[in-house]
Amino acid sequence: MRKLYKLSEPQLEFVNSDARFTIFNAGRSSGKTFAASLIAARALLSEKKVIVFAQNFKALSENLMVAIDERLSEMTGHLGKIYKFNPNSQKITYGKGAIYGMSYENIETCRGFTDIEVAIYDEIAIAPANLLSTVAYCLRGKNIKPRQYAMTTPRFGTWWNKYLKDNQDDKSIKIIHSTVFDLNKKGNDDESVITQEQIDNMIKSTLDENMLRQELYGELIEDNSAGVLFSTRLLSNAPKFMQRNNNGYAIGIDCSGLGKDSNVIVVRNQNEILDIVEKKVASNSELCSIVRGLILTHGKANLSHVAIDEAYGLDLHERLSDAGITATIVPFGGKAKNQAYANQRAEMYINLKKGIEEYGLKGINDELYRELQATKYTLNNNGKIQLIPKDEIKLNIGRSPDIADALALTYTQDIIPIGLIESDREIQNRYML
Repeated sequence: MRKLYKLSEPQLEFVNSDARFTIFNAGRSSGKTFAASLIAARALLSEKKVIVFAQNFKALSENLMVAIDERLSEMTGHLGKIYKFNPNSQKITYGKGAIYGMSYENIETCRGFTDIEVAIYDEIAIAPANLLSTVAYCLRGKNIKPRQYAMTTPRFGTWWNKYLKDNQDDKSIKIIHSTVFDLNKKGNDDESVITQEQIDNMIKSTLDENMLRQELYGELIEDNSAGVLFSTRLLSNAPKFMQRNNNGYAIGIDCSGLGKDSNVIVVRNQNEILDIVEKKVASNSELCSIVRGLILTHGKANLSHVAIDEAYGLDLHERLSDAGITATIVPFGGKAKNQAYANQRAEMYINLKKGIEEYGLKGINDELYRELQATKYTLNNNGKIQLIPKDEIKLNIGRSPDIADALALTYTQDIIPIGLIESDREIQNRYML
């Protein structure tokens, strides 16, 4: 007996739409993939040719095609295995129909296909901007009525947001909105329903209201208001001077290599930038001498830590070590301690934001102010916080955020002076004798 599905109202509207282009614009975990798998399975059983796209091969093979296979099995299980699924080619066939699985990593592979009646795009907001124009030539053939279905959570700053705005009055395009709360209603067959605890975690990991509206409710947010980390209000607030338990300071170093960027060294205590040293051209020997001078100025006993960007900082790290200065190498793309962040670059910038919120920060110059305001965040495909690419920041302000990077490096750990640690160790050793 053929399975009857219980769907949310937005899912049902999406599955039954006969518009030329139907868009499921929804928040995360709103049942987009489940609904799309129903459309693909139904089209195949009608012996149509279908092309489906996912963000990458992993998402295609482990998520979207698996979901389609599950729907087909549910619909036809009483008839035995009447379709064939080739996981190597990501192709499913039944009679004259076929489903071709592809990814956005190489959309050119669809060139040459014809007679495609159904095209499905998962997370289209992260697809290449030429996706629709490329696939358009596949949607041709004799006696076919092509239909396209797109599912995504909106993403500010993408071609997709602009496409939605430019085509909002097109009568041949149907846009359906949904949130996670639509899916969580009782009686739904989609097993991707998430718990209230998981929803609460999503809310906690989202840093501003605009991003929450985009990620949870699927709202289209203006590009200039989403993903802001360092608002004018935050950076303009007077520093919160407080009585510190120590006079500790940290040093962050962003090396430029042979490029046009600057070598930057930032010295910071708990709520004040003490020094910003910027060198367009400098050898590692010269940078090492500058760091030694800064430590001499502010006191070796008060030094908490030195953090260096791994990209071009390995040689400087070695030179500092030879000079008796312990430093930590920080790979910006490395794994973050907190699972909410996509990498260490995102984590240290969020620590910087929280530090300013809690203690304030004195000494932000005009260049650093512009760099911080241009540094925004988004959520990746796994729902983790990541920063926008440096190249995008460069386009916005005409320079690399080198000072901001060096400052953020000082927030890789709490400030605890070496002298204080050594003093505590002496006390411990005294009691152990």
